[in-house]
Amino acid sequence: MRPFAGAIGLASLALLTPSAVSAQLQPPTTWRWHTDSPARLTTVPDEVPDSAFAFVEMPPGWHVTMGPGGVLYDPRYFADGSYTVESQVYHFPNSTNAEYGIAVGGEQLDGPEARYVAFVVRADGSVAAWEQHGNERRMLSGWKRADAVVPSDGKQVVGNLLKLSVSGTEAVLRSNGLDVLILPLNGLALNGQFGFRVGRGVNLHATTYTVSLRLAPVRR
Repeated sequence: MRPFAGAIGLASLALLTPSAVSAQLQPPTTWRWHTDSPARLTTVPDEVPDSAFAFVEMPPGWHVTMGPGGVLYDPRYFADGSYTVESQVYHFPNSTNAEYGIAVGGEQLDGPEARYVAFVVRADGSVAAWEQHGNERRMLSGWKRADAVVPSDGKQVVGNLLKLSVSGTEAVLRSNGLDVLILPLNGLALNGQFGFRVGRGVNLHATTYTVSLRLAPVRR
């Protein structure tokens, strides 16, 4: 179990007891999730067992504490063509070294044949990308260290501003304004639903999630 560590800039919550905090937290009403293994949703983020996960609105943004890994998304939204997805994520020290980041190209996320592409970082400062289809995972870019990804020291909360830019020919993941992964598409489809990919045992707070569509032609 992972004890809950309050979110960045929410000092007022620290004055409340865990039960009082939990009573005020609710999951985002329009969001859905696809977990790697069966898990129940809880809005009590004090301690989350391996068989559950917490996903709650906690302004600014959302707080996530995962048992199994999974994808969190709002099915009302869809990105295609040339677009960017950006999120400011704070990673808590009571987490595993599993991944966190952006999922795009989502299809059938409500069923066993869910498909998406994950562009992620992890606590040791590494970055990777893979395509998930049901239980099958195909690595598109293996784990490698990136200086622009702020690693966790296991003691303090660290923040990374993650931005994924998709064009007709490539996808570029940036961390804190610097390129950390460039992936030629080579026919890989990144059109679809989008959201967060959060790995097993990760505790984080995302303060923003912004999507922009590019209408002008891109350079090829």
